[in-house]
Amino acid sequence: MKQDRYRRGSAKVGLLTAVAVLVALCVPALAAGSATVFIKDGKGGLRFVGPKTVVAGEELKVQNQTNPHKVGPHTFSLVEKGLVPKTPNARKLCFTKGHICKAIAAWHGVKGNGPVKINPVEAGAPGWDTLGSLTTTGDSWFTGEKPGTSFEQPVTASVTAGPTRLFYICAVHPWMHGSIEVLPAS
Repeated sequence: MKQDRYRRGSAKVGLLTAVAVLVALCVPALAAGSATVFIKDGKGGLRFVGPKTVVAGEELKVQNQTNPHKVGPHTFSLVEKGLVPKTPNARKLCFTKGHICKAIAAWHGVKGNGPVKINPVEAGAPGWDTLGSLTTTGDSWFTGEKPGTSFEQPVTASVTAGPTRLFYICAVHPWMHGSIEVLPAS
């Protein structure tokens, strides 16, 4: 009888140990996590809808939920904060020389009204990390003409000095913009 209790106790300890090992192996994969920025159309018009924060190293997915045949394609382009057009006139000028939408088109290899030749645009390290400017290429993805497209890659922006903020814009619809704070992994 003592042997049966001992065997059952040993079996429980073995089972608990196995569960603990599985949890230890799986938790880091779960901790990496992911976040999604949606491109939406509907009440409120075309817009980005996404999280306020993301942890460095997490996957960030951009999911187009619009119909490009009705509203056109989009870009999800990382840009310096001061280049996001804030007024109707600035948005109207965005695709002219010396403005960020024209620069984003150049990052994608677009000449005149020609096709996108580079997609995605990877600047800096692999992943979402580089804000572009009028003279520096930033990370960018073009949705194309097919409905339901998406693109996902890790957020690799440096957070060594604390949280950092990534600003993004759609070059095709410059009123669509937002930002996401990148937090250090704990």
